[in-house]
Amino acid sequence: MLFEKIKSDILAHNSYMIGAGGEAAVIDPRRDCRVYATVAGHLDMKITKIFETHKNEDYVSGSRELARPTGAEILHGAREKFGFGTPVREGETFGIGPLEVEVLETPGHTVESISLLVRDRSVSDDPLMVFTGDALFAGEVGRTDLAGKDRRHEMSEMLYESLHETLLPLPDGVIVCPAHGAGSVCGGKISDREYTSIGFERATNRLLSLGREEFVEYKVNERLYEPPYFARMRDLNRAGPPLIYNLPHLRPYTARELRSLLDQKAQVVDIRSPTGFAGGHIPGTINIWRNGLPLYMGYSLNYEDPIVLVDDFDLAGRADRADRDLVALRPRGAP
Repeated sequence: MLFEKIKSDILAHNSYMIGAGGEAAVIDPRRDCRVYATVAGHLDMKITKIFETHKNEDYVSGSRELARPTGAEILHGAREKFGFGTPVREGETFGIGPLEVEVLETPGHTVESISLLVRDRSVSDDPLMVFTGDALFAGEVGRTDLAGKDRRHEMSEMLYESLHETLLPLPDGVIVCPAHGAGSVCGGKISDREYTSIGFERATNRLLSLGREEFVEYKVNERLYEPPYFARMRDLNRAGPPLIYNLPHLRPYTARELRSLLDQKAQVVDIRSPTGFAGGHIPGTINIWRNGLPLYMGYSLNYEDPIVLVDDFDLAGRADRADRDLVALRPRGAP
């Protein structure tokens, strides 16, 4: 059986691959999706299913990008209309070789959120793992404020029911695979644990010990920061992000060309360290150090004007990695 977690560390995003019998499925893929095809190719597997646990807010979904070369079917929750894919509902099952994936509707973080319960029928009929999206994390549960202030009470009640009526009744040993780890803005205080289980969360997760009224009151009054780009990500992931086909090719610019680009309102991003930037920089440029790009470019850059990167050494290698991060949050990819 294939089980692979693909982490986007700076965004603390987890996507997953499962597979057996020559077939594979990808859960919550990132937009730079070549990694999934590489893993499948090494194991001589065909990606046949792509699952979206919810319309993610912190990055552009890679489902359409991955479906184009693989022909895989995209599946998402049915409680909200998407511009792509196939809606699925509670209790539907899908085969991935001998693996069975059962859909559990777990609204609360978003109205269409689903979790995916996996059984390996070649070994046992007992559930093995559950992919919980943003419903349940290690030591935390999903935020319920992103649907708007007027729906916080309703969404908090939905999440309580999803947790206590759908997820927590699962056996203690079921492995929990959430869409985010520690550091993500999609939860309040996500624990720094790579893996957890239903039994461990039931015993240790403070929010799961609260009664309904206490839980709802806590979530309604919870104050978590919402980055300014979240609304754009939600709209894109609902409608279906535009295809980019591949990472864009970056080319170098001369100083004269850069001057012209600045005059045309290009966003010139200096990806050197803050100390290097403070020592000297091109007037009118902005400093977001290389590893800070996934966290801060959504706060500081717009979606209309072109982006130019500035570095002082090994630009080709560092720009390639920056390129991937820009693709994660920019609708049509990097400059």
